[in-house]
Parts: sequence; C-alpha cells; structure tokens
Amino acid sequence: MELVEEASRRIYAGYERDLEVLAHEITQQNVLVGATTVTARTLLVGQFLTAKSGGYPPPKRFMDLLMLRPQIRRPQKPQMTKAELLPID
Repeated sequence: MELVEEASRRIYAGYERDLEVLAHEITQQNVLVGATTVTARTLLVGQFLTAKSGGYPPPKRFMDLLMLRPQIRRPQKPQMTKAELLPID
C-alpha cells in the first residue's frame, strides 16, 4: 500500500507544479463542456485525472487547488456554430 501511495504522491506532485498547464489541457480537451455545477466539474476532472495518472485518484488537496483555477471554476458553455444560431425557415 505504501508503494501505491508514494507513486500517487509523486505523480500529483508533478502535476501540482504545472497546475496552469493541466487546467489548460482540461479545457482544451473539452473535459468540462456542459458541466454547469461544481459537483459535475469536480467529478469530470477527477475522472480525467484518474485516467491520466494511470488509475491513481487525485488527492483532495490537489483537487481543491485545481478547482480554484479560473478556467476550471467557470462553467464552460458549449460552442454553437453560426449555422446553429441562424433561424431555419
């Protein structure tokens, strides 16, 4: 169990050094599109990080720090194309 905890600590310590890069990656990959609540965003980010880290779930402190990033904190609205905005007659 200690080896697993140490591996997880190492992975997330590396991610913590680059929180801005990680937050940018999350937004670029549209992980949060359509998630309008903090709970939904937290769940989606947690799933993304668990997959990215090879199955290690993120520690609470790490999630708290990441969720404070402006691009993660604000809900993302789905982008609509111009065709979707124009009325069809």
